[in-house]
Amino acid sequence: NECDRELTKRKLDTRIVFIAYVDTTWAPLTEKLENQERFTLLIAPISRSYMMTLPECGIKKQTVPYKRNQNALPSSLEEYFAHFVEWKKMWKGANLSYEYHFWRHQAFDLSGIELSKRINEDIKVYKAYDINGIIEDGSQRSFFPTGLAFYTYARTLFDTSLSPEEIAEDYFSHAFGEDWKQFYDYLTRIEEKIPFPYISGEYKNRHYAPELREQLLSVKEITRAGRKLIGEHYNFDMRVQTYSVRLLEMHADFVDMLSDALAEKCVGNDDMAMEYYEKFRIEMGRREAEFGLVYDHLLLTNALYNVVFSKSSEPVLLV
Repeated sequence: NECDRELTKRKLDTRIVFIAYVDTTWAPLTEKLENQERFTLLIAPISRSYMMTLPECGIKKQTVPYKRNQNALPSSLEEYFAHFVEWKKMWKGANLSYEYHFWRHQAFDLSGIELSKRINEDIKVYKAYDINGIIEDGSQRSFFPTGLAFYTYARTLFDTSLSPEEIAEDYFSHAFGEDWKQFYDYLTRIEEKIPFPYISGEYKNRHYAPELREQLLSVKEITRAGRKLIGEHYNFDMRVQTYSVRLLEMHADFVDMLSDALAEKCVGNDDMAMEYYEKFRIEMGRREAEFGLVYDHLLLTNALYNVVFSKSSEPVLLV
């Protein structure tokens, strides 16, 4: 309010964004912004799960009271929206979201398809709750194995009537030509064998899941068939389609090496899993220059290390 008064005194119409983030996720109990046209609220749900968006039933959860230095951040978008409802008791101005789809979560979805569906759902839910725009945290090199998630983000912001399936067909048919569905189905099969929740650490016992070992080992059968499909479409008349297919060739190697590490991790062989992970990290690092415009090696491998393979609770940056 002091800032607003000084800006008003100087006849400046500067807009100020203030963020509901970490401690300020909790709405104020006594303070109120006087000139609400000056400000925009930015809700930043950094600790939410990306396994689901807001349930169809809407907001049912209640907020817990603020306790300095003892707060547990919300784990779902529903909880964040419950806090947003509390903010709305004093706040009537414009709202934006600061999201994290293209931070480490893109490393956990090896098809790119599940994350694109979540983005489509999230944008529609945000709009329904009067949050009319999203700023994304994360890498600008988020096009591995495809650019579907980024494309979905853009298309849905402009037109919330579009379904994930409509956007996927639009994207894949341009990126892979008339046989696009074969490539879509190929990536879907990889997702089925290496589930998004497992890599995210949101599986029932986090990363200890012996029942997944056989299907993780079977991934190489899928990539073997995928390489045959890639070879049959290795050169297109359109350069973008040739590039898209050859990026999947690198992605098949990525998936093969990572599945070796995950197959050991899921049965508790942490040391062996770490050996396979290091082999994977170094080999993919050697190849980053080939696809560095679309593949962020540092972000993806650090996300996988810190969430899946590290034994430490402290995050580590591997260069």
